[in-house]
Amino acid sequence: MVTTSRIDEFLPNHDFSARYEIRINAPASAVYQCLLRWDFSELWLVRVLMTLRKGKCLPRNRLPGDLRRRLQGTGFVMLAEVPGDELVIGVAGQFWRPDGGRCLDLTKDEFVGFSRSGYAKVAWNFKLRAESPESTFLSTETRINCLGSAAFWKFRFYWTLVGPFSGLMRKAILKRVKIEAESKANTHHPAELK
Repeated sequence: MVTTSRIDEFLPNHDFSARYEIRINAPASAVYQCLLRWDFSELWLVRVLMTLRKGKCLPRNRLPGDLRRRLQGTGFVMLAEVPGDELVIGVAGQFWRPDGGRCLDLTKDEFVGFSRSGYAKVAWNFKLRAESPESTFLSTETRINCLGSAAFWKFRFYWTLVGPFSGLMRKAILKRVKIEAESKANTHHPAELK
């Protein structure tokens, strides 16, 4: 079954991509709420990998609020949000640089048309697909479009080194959302004792 995805609206053509999926025993609405509320910097793996990248310890995010609020000022922008279906996040930068070279002033409206040579842009989504009223498949896809041949070759080298670790982070995020969503679903719908 082919399903459409809003990530196609923002980055249909890409040079690199990675996709991961997990089955969660919880309704899509519960999974979606966990995505919005959960702070990915709580994962030790995310903090360790970001610390290695930046050369300094990544603190836990102490900002109140949901994902939308935590993205402010990071260079990441919410491109699409369809409750219970899909979130799409975008960022542009020179990711092979130690600081990531993110374009901190990029807006949602500027993302599709962004074409600054020597940069790359990334669209990252979380897509939910209900298997049943109590079961959801959650996938995440990352697409990267390099703007110019110099950016392509720099990113290719960078992705060869970083791609496997990026995959580990994405899998850890999916697993954590699964744990949180299933925990909440079990709290609200305890199994009957026999």
